Amino acid sequence: MTISLTVQPRVQREKWSLYWKESMSTKTDILDPVVLSVDEKKTKVGDVLQMVSSRMSWPPKQELLRLEGFEEPWELCVLNGKECMEDQTLADCGITKENSTVTTVRKVLVAEGWKIKTGGLDDSDTDEDDF
Repeated sequence: MTISLTVQPRVQREKWSLYWKESMSTKTDILDPVVLSVDEKKTKVGDVLQMVSSRMSWPPKQELLRLEGFEEPWELCVLNGKECMEDQTLADCGITKENSTVTTVRKVLVAEGWKIKTGGLDDSDTDEDDF
């Protein structure tokens, strides 16, 4: 059965310390909701994440640069405070016609750290404005 799934996308920007190899601060951007027509018994959570990614024109998660120490998943889907696994169907997660609003999160790393400047064009540092 096809349902209208309302997805509330979020982008979570992590200021990632190259020295400490951990997040120093996080900012979350709330984006406009996306409505998808899906079959809750056949569609998997991973399919929904991929649909949202393509709708938002985000690069595939396989192309994202994983910095040293970052082990978390790039994307996640949450229904009523509970994470839904990518290999589960929407019905397995408890998504129904009456309970059809999920929140998705895409993580983006912003490197913060020290680098020896060589005078090259790629020399840069991260300012608060960049984050």
